[in-house]
Amino acid sequence: MKKIVLILLGFILLLSSAATAASPPVRVKDIAHVLQARENQLMGFGLVVGLRNSGDSKQTGFTKQALINLLSKMGVVPQLDFSSRNVAAVMVTCNLPPFLKSGQKIDVIVSSMGDATSLKGGTLLLTPLLGADGQVYAVAQGKILVSEDALLTNMAPIRVDRATSGHIPGGALVEKEVPVTMLADAITIVLDEPDFTTAYRMAAAIEKAGFMATAEDAGTVRVAFDGVNLVKTLARVENVSLVPDSAAKVVINERTGTVVIGENVRLAEAAVTFGGLSVMVGAVDMYSEGGVDDVASLRTSTKATVDNNSGNKLVRVARSATLRQLVTALNAVKASPKDIVSILQALKKAGALKAELEII
Repeated sequence: MKKIVLILLGFILLLSSAATAASPPVRVKDIAHVLQARENQLMGFGLVVGLRNSGDSKQTGFTKQALINLLSKMGVVPQLDFSSRNVAAVMVTCNLPPFLKSGQKIDVIVSSMGDATSLKGGTLLLTPLLGADGQVYAVAQGKILVSEDALLTNMAPIRVDRATSGHIPGGALVEKEVPVTMLADAITIVLDEPDFTTAYRMAAAIEKAGFMATAEDAGTVRVAFDGVNLVKTLARVENVSLVPDSAAKVVINERTGTVVIGENVRLAEAAVTFGGLSVMVGAVDMYSEGGVDDVASLRTSTKATVDNNSGNKLVRVARSATLRQLVTALNAVKASPKDIVSILQALKKAGALKAELEII
């Protein structure tokens, strides 16, 4: 039986002698947001009607009680023993963006609470949506759209509707605006992904644009504000460009064999034998472009090689052994996705993969 033989040959990082492609600049608004201008979550309890015998059963007591209360408010005295399954109790949720005014519309998500089998064809009745403070900020109502499996739509005789959630585009009407309070002397910008290097670069870029900015921590940049024109200041600040830093990270999907590699990922010296593949990340060779004793002109040369023992040719990755080049070499000898994933996991286990390995 073939075994995995993993030999760690050293701890020297293999650095590329040629500059790697730099990350493209992005705007502040694409990687951060103003702290005070945040979304608010809303939630409400409602009833869906118009279902074709796919609503809640008699065992769901709160649906029956909610329907009785609703009909009573409308002047109708319902019978206590009705057994219709055309009604379902649901929870309605949505996110209320900042600065939305009364009368504007937002999308809502409707999810079944009881034992309804499907919300297809149902209509949500008027539902107040409350914030964390218990106040009503929007009301929702409308026809529910349910996504169906594209494959099952062509198999009507055997299709079973189990769509217990759906959405209503523009289904909620904003009734009350959430007030946004800005500080009189500063604007607080929060990074979506906190990083010390990115925060420092952002503060430097904003200062270069003519504002006083300070990176307080890995996720917060404070910009001085004179209180004259808030909209103009924010418009200028959010369009400042910078190059964000990225951590060395490899994301692997074992089910599909997908490998996504960050630009800062590097490999240390190692050799791996896996199945019919032999992988070697070679040692760092020193050579001089000047005289024999000219230390200042010393240069490095590294390589990564992959050998398929089944007879395919040797593939060489010259100069620098980045993970991107190693995966390219593995693909060149037609290594399967599972083989690539296993090799990367072995390299990480041995300490040769200098990056965070995330498996999804």
